[in-house]
Parts: sequence; structure tokens; C-alpha cells
Amino acid sequence: YEQWVEEIWLNYVSNAVKYGGQPPVIELGYDAPRNGQIRFWVKDNGPGLTVEQQRRLFQPFTRLTQARIEGHGLGLSIVQRIAERLQGEVGVESEPGQGCCFYFTLPAATIPAEQPAHVKAS
Repeated sequence: YEQWVEEIWLNYVSNAVKYGGQPPVIELGYDAPRNGQIRFWVKDNGPGLTVEQQRRLFQPFTRLTQARIEGHGLGLSIVQRIAERLQGEVGVESEPGQGCCFYFTLPAATIPAEQPAHVKAS
């Protein structure tokens, strides 16, 4: 599932760069497992979103701005489908003028005690 998770990260980070503030300030992180899920997030310093914009954001072909930025409004709907296939979910937390925090959750992996955990950086 590594490529699917990478696709989520790439979409969120790309959107943070495209729609974030000038210059963009982006934070990446995760929260400790809760209810068997790990929450990964990308925060930006963009203009933020209204509640109505947040409701529409993950629908296919949704573009909230007419800015001259390439795309068809499919990225976040694809991210949502990937996360759901991996038994997770997606969302955004935002207020106008306060930037956005896009997140996705995935089931926490269970690693047997005799098997060491490895982290691969690329």
C-alpha cells in the first residue's frame, strides 16, 4: 500500500504549496494512535476555508478557486477513495484566515515483538 499512501501525501503537500500562503509554510506530522487509527496531517498557512467549502472539498471535480492552477478538481476525491480502501478516512480542519489542516487516518500496524520496526526514507 506504500504507493497509495505516497499518493495521499503528494496530493496534500502539493495542494499546500499551490494554495498555501506566500511564502508557503507547511508542517507535516502525525498523532499517536487513537481508536486503532493513526492520524497523519499537513498544515498550511493559506487563506483557510469556510464550513461550506469544507463540505464540498472532497467531491469529484470540485475546485474552490478559479486561480490559474492546473488540475481538474479530482485530487482530493481520489485521496478519499484511497484512504477508505485502506480502512481510513480523510478530512480538513480550517477557519477562514487560519490556514488548513488536511488529515488522513490509517489503521495502526501491529508489529510482532520479535520483528524489529524499520523506517524507510527516500
